[in-house]
Amino acid sequence: MTTNGHSSNGSTPRLLEGVKFLDLTWYGAGPIATRTIAGMGADLIRVETEKRPDGLRVAQPRPADAAGYNLSGYYNNFNTDKKSVTIDLTTERGHELGLELVQWADMMMTNFTPRAIRQIGMDWDTVSKANPGIIAMYQPMQGMTGPHSEYGGFGAILGTICGVNGLAGSEGNPPAGVGTNYTDYVVNPIHAVTALLAALFHKRRTGEGQMIDMSQLESSVAALAGPLFAQVNGAGAYVRQGNRVDYAAPHGAYQVADGQTAEGDPRPDRWIAIGCTTEEHWRSLAAATGHAEWADDARFATLADRKANEDALDALVADWARPQDGEAAQATLQAAGVPAGLVLNATEVLADEQMVDRGYFRYLDHPEAGLRAQDGSGFKLSKTPCEPARHSPLLGEHTFEVATDILGLTPDEIADLVAEQVLF
Repeated sequence: MTTNGHSSNGSTPRLLEGVKFLDLTWYGAGPIATRTIAGMGADLIRVETEKRPDGLRVAQPRPADAAGYNLSGYYNNFNTDKKSVTIDLTTERGHELGLELVQWADMMMTNFTPRAIRQIGMDWDTVSKANPGIIAMYQPMQGMTGPHSEYGGFGAILGTICGVNGLAGSEGNPPAGVGTNYTDYVVNPIHAVTALLAALFHKRRTGEGQMIDMSQLESSVAALAGPLFAQVNGAGAYVRQGNRVDYAAPHGAYQVADGQTAEGDPRPDRWIAIGCTTEEHWRSLAAATGHAEWADDARFATLADRKANEDALDALVADWARPQDGEAAQATLQAAGVPAGLVLNATEVLADEQMVDRGYFRYLDHPEAGLRAQDGSGFKLSKTPCEPARHSPLLGEHTFEVATDILGLTPDEIADLVAEQVLF
């Protein structure tokens, strides 16, 4: 609630305060998007069920020997600022309660397959009849129409069929992939939030709700413009080059001497990334490493020469880097204006002075998991805060609250529905 532009509790209002959002998503691409919506202040209710809980609730990482649905680091990071209500939408009464929440909501989102959407009775025809003004996003892996619309899958599969995994690795070897479900974490949520906010803007101008059909596949392909349009514009097929690129040399990761982790433990495998994209970078690298003669070597006189002799060039840079202290090498190269940086592990990212100074990670105290770092929003708005403010919900933590305050059920009715396993 806001009063005269300010939250009722006296704090600065958030951008989406007063917006009611029904979250029927699970795993990654959906919940990461709705996390941003919740962080912007929407009153967001997440519908779950104990019969088939979100797989992230049981996924790693978790504390050693942990049991239960409330301890997954993945789940807890992606579901801050949300409420959890447990309703079995596949039951007749559960479906009725689900439609009452549709009537309550301004917006909703699901990333289930079309088949699963039909099973819970939340297809667009049903939803729009219950609430003609609602904005409803459907985000299955390959969209709501087409010959592959019924196919299920997760980020690991999506990374293969959209082509991103085919870009990583070296030619002649199998594709290496990108080490994470990149599409889930980055591309799909950005497009989803953009579409949701665009539809909300339209609704505020016209009063009209609408359906958003978002294919995770199409969203992911949109991030591959370089290789795709090189192909269709005559540059030929993309060739996997590992850490190398056509427009820079040297360009790669080079092993440096053993360092220490943030905890002081030995680190036997440490690397520094270097990328010389201009002639100035190249000459500065040669001087900073104490090998000014490199810049005068005919094999490396131009970018074309360096690319033609890249194996020899990489061998020289690798020989220089191997005995170097990583921190010192980074400082030396950066002082010379050479793009360079240590390859950080997770512990080092959490402790990175730039990240700490800007306060990216938010430490929220979860009632079961304890104090844990959570991702920030990735951007800062000077007038409307959007950082995570409340820990992720326990499974069904807000069922009684939602059942009484929004669905209008009495305690006795709630008890009967729990006994019937409509509510949990």
